Amino acid sequence: MATEGVQKIRRKAIGANVVAVCVVAAAITLMVNYLSYRHYQRFDWTKSSYYSLSEKTVKVLNDLTVPIKVYVFYPPFNRTFDDIRELLNRYTDVSKKVQLEYVDPEKDPSRVRFLMNKFKIPAPSQAALVVFEQGDKNKYVYDKDIMEMDYSGMRYRQAPKIKGFKGEQAFTSAILNLSQEKQPVVYIVTGHGERDIADTGQGGLQVCSTLLERENVKVEKLPLYQKKEIPSDCNLLMIVGPKEPYMDEEKKLLGQYLDNGGRLFVALDPQTNSGLETALRNWDVEVGNNIVVDPESAQRLLFSSALNLFADHYGSHEITNDLKGKATLFSGVRSVQVGTSNPKIQAAMLVETSPKGWGETNMADETFRFDEGTDMKGPLSFAVAVEAIPDKVDDTPIKNVRTVVIGNSDYISNSQITNLSNASFFLNIVNWLTSREKLIAIGPKIPEQTRVRLNAAQMSHIFWFALAGLPGLSLVLGIAVWWRRRK
Repeated sequence: MATEGVQKIRRKAIGANVVAVCVVAAAITLMVNYLSYRHYQRFDWTKSSYYSLSEKTVKVLNDLTVPIKVYVFYPPFNRTFDDIRELLNRYTDVSKKVQLEYVDPEKDPSRVRFLMNKFKIPAPSQAALVVFEQGDKNKYVYDKDIMEMDYSGMRYRQAPKIKGFKGEQAFTSAILNLSQEKQPVVYIVTGHGERDIADTGQGGLQVCSTLLERENVKVEKLPLYQKKEIPSDCNLLMIVGPKEPYMDEEKKLLGQYLDNGGRLFVALDPQTNSGLETALRNWDVEVGNNIVVDPESAQRLLFSSALNLFADHYGSHEITNDLKGKATLFSGVRSVQVGTSNPKIQAAMLVETSPKGWGETNMADETFRFDEGTDMKGPLSFAVAVEAIPDKVDDTPIKNVRTVVIGNSDYISNSQITNLSNASFFLNIVNWLTSREKLIAIGPKIPEQTRVRLNAAQMSHIFWFALAGLPGLSLVLGIAVWWRRRK
């Protein structure tokens, strides 16, 4: 009897111990979950840092002073939904000013109808749209703004492929659009055969204009010959591909604009005479009357002329620092060199050819042969950034002039700006010229597509292992456990 009493007490003690262990384990589990919910760190294990935010985005989020509400109109089965959710969660991790609401058009149609009426969203857009709201302002980001698709395989009845994920670029641009009080204004000069922002053809600037608008930039045309002065709200003046010479009055107007601290972007094509080449010498920029040739670049572009430059030789500058390891594509370029005549000017090379490149002066000869003493020897630059520096005499800062000159305008045309890193290079230039260095462009992320190719025998093995192997293994283990307990 005494033995039974001891065993009973022992069983109760063991039971109490088990209960206590379970209670402690549950308490620890709840505590760990609570702490992990309140204090956690996200990691990006993808090879290309697909979900990691750029320093520019982190800077923008940390500088937020107003709340930004984000409405995600995406059903969970949408192919873009997971990428968008992961990316936006990282935005909220950085800044509590960003508030998310996921609206499923199928599960909550009444909420969708209310928000559609509030934001005046067209009905067909409800299934693939992200809306950013700040006060009475809002910004739409459509699916086509987030995913860059490759439709080349459709001719072979292949499904479109995701070429690039531009979510961070689109979302950060939308937040900037809403959080910045003043919108920069860019005027593009017309009247001399320049490229047109309204032109949707291959040589137009319609895509370029759209990119600027996404960067919270207002774009306007400016017929310079009709003006007595540059508009006072002009944050940047752009001259893109003029074919006819500028009048003396216009060049004087441009000179006054720069003397007063203006910002200027000039893109001059080879075999043209805009009359601006001489005026640019006053700002330490030498525009060559030649066409740049680079055989090394042509070797990297199969079946391409030596006039097409696959450019990845960049200078050290805020515009190009984040382009290291990337390439830009130019077709038909004239040289643009840094001068040394003005001590108040700080000029920097942005892009140059390889050492094998040169400036061809005999543009009628298609053999492209370097002539010593006549042609300019490489490496030869064709893009230059100019900035005023403080006066070296009395240390008085002069007007904060900034200018970028490039020996080609086609690289930002509708047909070329989407090639390689052309768009990033251009947006970096605009952001530097408008003193928005922190926004220097965020490039698209390339999705990782890892494929596993299996032959028929391997597929058969996997099939039978899943169908019979796993259930059979579970059965064997169950019998083994039963047999052990029986003993």
